[in-house]
Amino acid sequence: MRRLATPIMAAVMISVAVTVTAQGVEEPLFDTFNFKLEGSWVAVSTTVRLDSLERGEGTTLSFEDDLGLPDKEMVPTLSFEWQARRRHRLGVRWQDVNRDSSTQILEEIDWGGEIIPVEADVTLSFDIRTLAVDYTYYPWVKKRWAGGFGIGFRVMSLKTVLTVEDTQLEEQIDGTAPLPYINFEYRRILGERWRVKAGLGWLRVKIDDVEGGQYIGRLAGEYITGKRWGFGAALNLSTVDVEGEGLSNSDGDNLLKAKIDLDINDISLYVRIRF
Repeated sequence: MRRLATPIMAAVMISVAVTVTAQGVEEPLFDTFNFKLEGSWVAVSTTVRLDSLERGEGTTLSFEDDLGLPDKEMVPTLSFEWQARRRHRLGVRWQDVNRDSSTQILEEIDWGGEIIPVEADVTLSFDIRTLAVDYTYYPWVKKRWAGGFGIGFRVMSLKTVLTVEDTQLEEQIDGTAPLPYINFEYRRILGERWRVKAGLGWLRVKIDDVEGGQYIGRLAGEYITGKRWGFGAALNLSTVDVEGEGLSNSDGDNLLKAKIDLDINDISLYVRIRF
């Protein structure tokens, strides 16, 4: 999957930063700045097919069921939010899920034109690195609740290393693609110290040789202990499907095509530093 630049994402970040003016932020509904460190229990389901344009479709694989990748992993997650003005918020969330497996396959696999025979010993390393950047505009800001919408980008970096009988295959999925989405959010203060947030995101686009779509759901509850600290839990749900053409094979020819379906869901406990 060819590496793509993200000029639109950079433009959103720069435009928000340039337009900042001194304007009151509705607290505790919003924080001017905050950093969040999460411990995330991530559940992943991965279905992948690597095709050769010369030989046709390859084998559709479940990395968890067919190749033994663990379907659950505990990972750290980092996020940052900036309430640039009363109605404008910029958010960033980073997560890296790196999994490895070793198994003996039970059926013949066509992987981008490479045939892996039955009972071959296979090891797999699969890294999913995600950087989500979203901008939200709040047309409704009240004393105890706010609602808004905006646009976001989830920049996904995928890398596979597939080794058969101690020989690493040349045909790999290795690339980065920005997947934009439309973002909706609702937040509310309950009592004096509880803050809840819910969000939805969706979009399907095609950029050059990469086509993809995604659904995102978020629900979080937070207890604000004072001016600087907050503690909470969050549920993050996402479904991503990506299809990319023009991948290079071992001879350097653009003869490969990848289709990937990912469910990446996590339950997170977190501590937030507020400013």
